[in-house]
Amino acid sequence: MAQSTELPIPESFAYFRTIDTPAGRSLKWKLEKYARSHLDVSEELATAFGRAMNTGDRLGDTYIDAAFASPKGKSRARKDVEQALLGGIESVKDASPELVALFEQINTDPEWVDWAKVEHGAEVFRRYGKELYPYFGMSTFNAYALETVAKPLALTGAYTGGSAFGRFLETSRLWTDTTEPGALRPGGVGRRSAVFVRTLHSMIRHTLLPHPEWDRARLGMPISQFAQTGTLLLSSFAPGMQLKLLGYRPTDGDIEAMMHHWRYVGHLMGVESPWYPETVTDAFKAQLLIGLAEEPKIDRDSQELCRSFMDTYLPPEDARGLRQVYGRLRYKAQLGHARFYLGEESYSGTGLPDPGLWRLAPLARVIPNVTRETLRRNVPGVAGWIDQTHRRARHEFLDKNLEGGEAKFKPVDTLTR
Repeated sequence: MAQSTELPIPESFAYFRTIDTPAGRSLKWKLEKYARSHLDVSEELATAFGRAMNTGDRLGDTYIDAAFASPKGKSRARKDVEQALLGGIESVKDASPELVALFEQINTDPEWVDWAKVEHGAEVFRRYGKELYPYFGMSTFNAYALETVAKPLALTGAYTGGSAFGRFLETSRLWTDTTEPGALRPGGVGRRSAVFVRTLHSMIRHTLLPHPEWDRARLGMPISQFAQTGTLLLSSFAPGMQLKLLGYRPTDGDIEAMMHHWRYVGHLMGVESPWYPETVTDAFKAQLLIGLAEEPKIDRDSQELCRSFMDTYLPPEDARGLRQVYGRLRYKAQLGHARFYLGEESYSGTGLPDPGLWRLAPLARVIPNVTRETLRRNVPGVAGWIDQTHRRARHEFLDKNLEGGEAKFKPVDTLTR
């Protein structure tokens, strides 16, 4: 855990206040039951993660701060990143020292990376197909109750109002790009998308840190190292464990490969976590720390984020007849999925309507999923067929819904307030 000890821990970091409360002990007991292991987080580790909540991307942020210091630098910041990705850093005319340092880190593989494991993890991720994307959208509802997550989204308007579905589709583009075969290698589409999102995050930090509503002493750094580590695990460990309820059958080795894959995506995105779990048991330990790190604050911003996402499933205002009926049924089914994934207590905090028996809708997928998983494991050729089918379906979904099939990964022009 190599990390500066000079950074203060933000006031919102609540782990030391919550671990010995009834709620903290209850969460620890539940996670230990699933992990079948004691989950003891050392004071050193918890402290390091507290400081990580106040840490951004040291190289990406330095580059953007330097580029935005002059009008010309601001206009060419993203263009220079794109050129470095296309032709190498040597192809960028008058590349700044900060950009050179950034791409030296991007182009240097960390000693821990195992490329066979990276590709295995990407293949496991693809097994879930496009079914994984709405799950991700809804599983973040709990995070919307955390001010460190909700505040940046609310201020940028990234997931509210009419922009919600577009931003979700751009994130779906990132998930798709980074999990294609070979996509994270130099020149790969996933590498490009990951670095663009990294640049976007640095631009957001640059904009939000001086904002009067951002209290760094209390909230730490926007899109912090801590938050990004949690996102990497939300993209790997969380679906690996939770979607077993819907009939998927990943092994611990499969889940650990997904975690390793997303760790490398994090490397490209500037994530230098003080500690990253390598086993399923350690991921449960990280889940305990993340789950108690910040006390939920359900307010208008958090509920608006949930509502804006779910409203994208409503039928268009001009829909009539069967189109309107189908849209309403789709909306109720998605409410049911959200209730199923979140559980009664967490769902009630979203402010969304009660889905009634639609909360059982995801169970309709269990038998098809179990059947497909059983065939994948036992019949030669089925695994490859599933992979090709899911890859094609993901791209068709994005080509249909995302304008031009491509994501811009650009910050909003103005903040909402």
